[in-house]
Amino acid sequence: MKARGGRWVRGGALAGTQQLVAELGGDFDALAAEAGLPPGFLGAPDAPIEAAAVPRFLDIASKKLRCPSFALRLGQYQDFGLFGSLGLPIRNARTVGDLLRTLAALFPFHTLGAIVGLVEEGNDLLVTYELSADIYPSHRHVVELGFSILTAEIRRHSPNWQSSYVAFRHAPPPDSGWHRRLLGSRLLFDADRNAMLLDAELLALPRPTDGDALPIPPRERGHAERTGFIGLHTERVIRASLLSRLLTVHETADLLGTSTRSLQRQLAAAGTSFDDIVDAVRADLALAYLMDSRLSVAQIAEALQFSETSALSRAVRRWYHRSPRALRRDRLHT
Repeated sequence: MKARGGRWVRGGALAGTQQLVAELGGDFDALAAEAGLPPGFLGAPDAPIEAAAVPRFLDIASKKLRCPSFALRLGQYQDFGLFGSLGLPIRNARTVGDLLRTLAALFPFHTLGAIVGLVEEGNDLLVTYELSADIYPSHRHVVELGFSILTAEIRRHSPNWQSSYVAFRHAPPPDSGWHRRLLGSRLLFDADRNAMLLDAELLALPRPTDGDALPIPPRERGHAERTGFIGLHTERVIRASLLSRLLTVHETADLLGTSTRSLQRQLAAAGTSFDDIVDAVRADLALAYLMDSRLSVAQIAEALQFSETSALSRAVRRWYHRSPRALRRDRLHT
């Protein structure tokens, strides 16, 4: 399996790290160098860094500083300013619900290295968040950072709010004190997705805005989706549906509002295919489950829509040249 490159993010995505590392008594420059980040990158927040550098830095910092809650705590040092100029239309959303829909629509312009999904659940809204395929083996820290930032933003407008539940694919930490403090008490671990449920009352809550902002025009946004983001949108639909069924290319095209032939042609122009994306998503989630969760191999096979456990085991060997058990054993020794 070949990794899909070309995925970047603003250096400002790691804003606040220098301050938090200093408060924890660490050496920021040494941690940044170990994560492969260029010297002084925080001084140029609009300059791109590899998307993989973000989870890599969070992983290294949490281990070196012996602070498993590092990413959660970092979320309290950040706000939507991390999006740069894209943050203006997001911050100028009139309601919390509009903010989330604008965030999901514009997120691919921020980075292709992670995916924000929205799922309507009656009048409520389920926000999902995860790394794109082939970015980094563990999703834990990036997901915790994302939900921490979102919760902090919501509490600026509704200080006592907490989600109906926050779900994580990964296993619970030995001490979930920081999770309860920053995200609330309704936590689920070893879940089938990374998700936060927002209630209808919150979604309708008006927000103060920063002034009149001009979001990306729909025509230009559509052009970007047709040319640059079709692979990401396809991946997002596949991920959102995978827990219930493995979509066909025809079903995916219908959900994306295009024809099967058009979808296949656009994916080919982007240098990929529907089958390649399905394979990459399953490979990514399989590794994330094996590295981060306590689910059995049989449970992972079921979650990824494999017909039997042996089929998943063969696929893992093809992807990573190791058995599922060997990958999980490697995790325990790192």
